[in-house]
Amino acid sequence: MDSIIQLISIEMYNADGLWAYILLFVISSAPVVKIFMVIPIGIYFELNPIGVALAVFLAKIIQVHFIIIGYCRIRNFHDRFISKISYNELHKSLIKRKALEIWNKYGVQGLSIISPWIIGTNLGTIMALGFGTRGSVIGAWMFLSLLLWTIVITFISYYIV
Repeated sequence: MDSIIQLISIEMYNADGLWAYILLFVISSAPVVKIFMVIPIGIYFELNPIGVALAVFLAKIIQVHFIIIGYCRIRNFHDRFISKISYNELHKSLIKRKALEIWNKYGVQGLSIISPWIIGTNLGTIMALGFGTRGSVIGAWMFLSLLLWTIVITFISYYIV
């Protein structure tokens, strides 16, 4: 992991102009990279904060929509060609019951707000889809959540740190 961070630092140091923003976009497209990691890196290398926020936000929101589209297509294929499993059997396990309790308490709104920090937007989107939430609802809430966190993290990285 350290070698990857060093490589990214070297590339960011040598990048200028549009290439730097493209590099930020590609870096933030990685599923394990969270927005609070990439925005400060871009601002540290003295890139325009609005450009950094826009590149990172677009990368993450495009990821969310690709996940939603992919999940819906897989789900349609599954429903059409593979035998259906009883939902009662799926909810028997203790872990799944606990996850369902948390879902019923906080819902898609809570998951959307905390997922960029705790589990990442990718896993948060997959979890929400797994609980049966419509893709349009998840897309809207993830959009708002990512927009909020991008603005907050960009502000903190630029003005406070």
